[in-house]
Amino acid sequence: MGSLDPVTLGIYWNKLVSITEEAAAALARTAFSRVVTDTRDYSCVLCDAEGDLIAQPLQSLPGFVGSLQQAVRHFLRELPPDTLEPGDTLMTNDPWLNTSQMNDFALMTPLWREGRIVAYAASVAHSPDVGGRLLSAEARDIYEEGVCYPICKLWERGRPSDLLFRIIRRNVRVPDIVVGDLYAQHAAHMVTQRLLMQFMDAEGLRDLDELAREIKNRSEQAMRQAIAAIPPGSYRSSVTMDGIDRPCTICCRVDVSSEGLLVDFDGTSPANPNSLNCGLNYVSAESMYTLVTICRPGTHVNHGTLRPLAVVAPEGCLVNVQRPTAVGARTLVVQFAASAIFQALSSAVPDRVLSEAAAPVWPIVVSGTNQFGRRFVDMIFLNGGLGARPHADGLILGFPAPVVSTKVEIFESENPFVVEQSEYVSDSGGPGRFRGGPGQSFHLRCTAREPVFVLLRTERLRHPARGVAGGLPGRTGRVAWNGRTLLGKETFLMQPGDLLELESPGGGGHGPAAERDRQAVQRDVAAGLVTHEKARAAYGWPGD
Repeated sequence: MGSLDPVTLGIYWNKLVSITEEAAAALARTAFSRVVTDTRDYSCVLCDAEGDLIAQPLQSLPGFVGSLQQAVRHFLRELPPDTLEPGDTLMTNDPWLNTSQMNDFALMTPLWREGRIVAYAASVAHSPDVGGRLLSAEARDIYEEGVCYPICKLWERGRPSDLLFRIIRRNVRVPDIVVGDLYAQHAAHMVTQRLLMQFMDAEGLRDLDELAREIKNRSEQAMRQAIAAIPPGSYRSSVTMDGIDRPCTICCRVDVSSEGLLVDFDGTSPANPNSLNCGLNYVSAESMYTLVTICRPGTHVNHGTLRPLAVVAPEGCLVNVQRPTAVGARTLVVQFAASAIFQALSSAVPDRVLSEAAAPVWPIVVSGTNQFGRRFVDMIFLNGGLGARPHADGLILGFPAPVVSTKVEIFESENPFVVEQSEYVSDSGGPGRFRGGPGQSFHLRCTAREPVFVLLRTERLRHPARGVAGGLPGRTGRVAWNGRTLLGKETFLMQPGDLLELESPGGGGHGPAAERDRQAVQRDVAAGLVTHEKARAAYGWPGD
């Protein structure tokens, strides 16, 4: 192929990205579960022959991208390339080999050309059920959380494993949906294979070795240049989360040097006796994404982008737990890592960091018998307010996991619930020069003929999202069941007619509230985001 000029490299690279976009679209169109089709809790990537990430779709969940590359490495250590054959597809949901929770199935397919592996297609998708306690925060070890599948061949020489699929079906509540999603992931890999071969045929490429090498090396060089613009030094912060029976603290130190960026979580609280824990693999992935948004927002992430970044944590702390510690509520832990990193670097690059977000996203899992007499497992994701940005207000958006929820009309048509309210929470966004994103009020009425299991995993009911550069904190969240306030991490039975009220937290503000534009305050009041009382107290509006 010869030396790649920048124009050719750009064209080829964008083509690889577009292939992963097509694969992701195929997964979403053919999946069975709403958590994939509507919430977009999945990702597809393309790795080179060495197992290094070289392309991903633009809409990927950030943590999945980084953890998928780690999963591919684990696949290849367990089953090296010389043990693989055309038509093989590997699978695992082992938390320590994948995304730190068992509900995520990772699949990998080697892509062959002229008798050799030239790339790997990989994907991960959140399954609504893997058995066990359905992601309950109250699980005491990994064995309560479902069935853990080691690395295995789910397809061998193009044929699905009848035994494995029968085992999966016997251990889940909604087997057609779970198996349907696995077939959708496999279909996405077939799309990747077909489009990649077409591209290589058109360009006369026998392999991707030189192209992958150029992508990784130039991306690493660009990332190192971006890091060089950050003042060197060590920056520290800590973030407190509600926990279950006691608060937990995530301590963070970010070292900026000529070697790159190092995030160290030394000092973080020890592992919890419940599932409010996370493995280092997923914490690393989310942390690296946060660093990318600070250094080079909008860039195509690949292995080269991540080379100058490192994440460490003491073994046994709640962001680096070991088997068989429960990890089903890892989302409630890992998304605080972003807040800790932003807070740490707020003094170094205040114009590049967000105020603390209301993250983590709140997953509400429901299970029972629906209005059609069929077994169901589903979930609603409730986002809070994004922290205010250096030059703009916050939104209602999850960060660093920008998942969206199933549309209300679809959720109601498939499950025995009525959504009685879904609106902004006034005065929930933290005041500042730029206001934090508002929380969301969401009321869910049970219309089932028999009790329905509900699993709550919420945070920031006691510890609000803090502001940056003089911005004020957002409002904490609230959860109530039939008017009784809940602690937010419970499993209970909703009876027919019961009402669940959820108010997600608001994001922190950015900059002094006294410097907020008067017209912006007026627009907030007119939109109902800020009350007259709050406008006068926080912003001095309409002023004396």
